[in-house]
Amino acid sequence: MRYAGPRSGEFAVVRGVTHPCTYSPNNDRVVLKTQQADNPDATLFSWHERYGGWVADLTSADCDRVYSARSFGRWQGHRVAVESVVDGVAAVTYADSNGGWAAENGFTEVDRYEYRREVPAAELGDVHEEQRDLGFTRWRESTFE
Repeated sequence: MRYAGPRSGEFAVVRGVTHPCTYSPNNDRVVLKTQQADNPDATLFSWHERYGGWVADLTSADCDRVYSARSFGRWQGHRVAVESVVDGVAAVTYADSNGGWAAENGFTEVDRYEYRREVPAAELGDVHEEQRDLGFTRWRESTFE
């Protein structure tokens, strides 16, 4: 198995294949987009000139799973979201509750209460991915109501 690195975003599993997606819970639409040269699955994707790529427009019922994923870890005992890792350097966003500590320890405030910095990836501990099932509400309503 190949490690793809930290992930952040929405994903759909369709016919056993995981695709990045956008999910709109209000109208239960799952949109898969790719700019590959060739159609990755002719039974699923069609060409959209406006997007300049292959697009599949589905409902969550057409998917094996629809979920969001984000990678987290600990740096110097504090929780951080891991955005990317390149050449042993991790771009992280402070995800704990002490913004003062973040500011004192080299994080830059990029937005109100949002702090980012780069740290050596080797210094990260407890790195893991957290996933949230985006179709849970639809499943619960159809199952229990």
